[in-house]
Amino acid sequence: MTGKTVLITGATGGIGLETTRALATMGALVVVGARDAARGQAVADEIAHAGGCAELLEVDLASFASVRRAAERFSAAHSGLDVLVNNAGIAVRERRVTEDGHERTWQTNFLSHFLLTRLLLPALKAAPKPRVVNVSSEAHRSGRMDWDNLELEQGYRGYRAYANTKLAQVLFTRELARREPGIAVNAVHPGAIATGIWRAAPKFAQWILGLVLPPPGKGARPVVRLASSPDLNGVTGRYFNKLREADPAPAATNDADAARLWEIAEKTTG
Repeated sequence: MTGKTVLITGATGGIGLETTRALATMGALVVVGARDAARGQAVADEIAHAGGCAELLEVDLASFASVRRAAERFSAAHSGLDVLVNNAGIAVRERRVTEDGHERTWQTNFLSHFLLTRLLLPALKAAPKPRVVNVSSEAHRSGRMDWDNLELEQGYRGYRAYANTKLAQVLFTRELARREPGIAVNAVHPGAIATGIWRAAPKFAQWILGLVLPPPGKGARPVVRLASSPDLNGVTGRYFNKLREADPAPAATNDADAARLWEIAEKTTG
């Protein structure tokens, strides 16, 4: 990865942090996408002190304006982007709406990553062998694209909202691969890992999960592989369950739904 530039969202904790550390160790310049600037700078400083190269890019995925500013700052500072890792994600129990008027999980996990990726397409195309890694989940198998209720204004449940965004990510992966054949874009389920994604669970459940689930470093391995392995050159539009390619849910292979979702996201994000 020496000489390559990688942008990772949600890079201050969990799988994102371990992915950042691993790719920096491999020689990449890692751009630390972080909502909290202080935490993001601390990660960049940690990597620099260890002999790596990293810089902060402040971005709040709950705000389209923040995503646009981040893309502008990145493009002004870098001539190209070799790898974009759309990693940040949330799971919440109660329905909340962002400043842009969208359900928070839908915007954070899907819409803002869609917008960020589209805004960075020129930078990706400027790289010799660009890649996009969308961190999804096996939870996508429980998702459903209810076209009249995409943001769950009716029947909101936290897990349902989360699963729907993960299905949207796999559909987005499929459509982006079709539209941009020069970019290797793949989705990955990193495994059920002990990360902050479980913070919405009851405290006792969080404690149990922390005991039984693998640490973030293990979850980062499939992400790092998709971002860096020469064996995956040219592999695109696929879904991986940890380190192995797998068939996604049938709902994630519907080309008409993938195209429809793209059009909706495009209009929604402007």
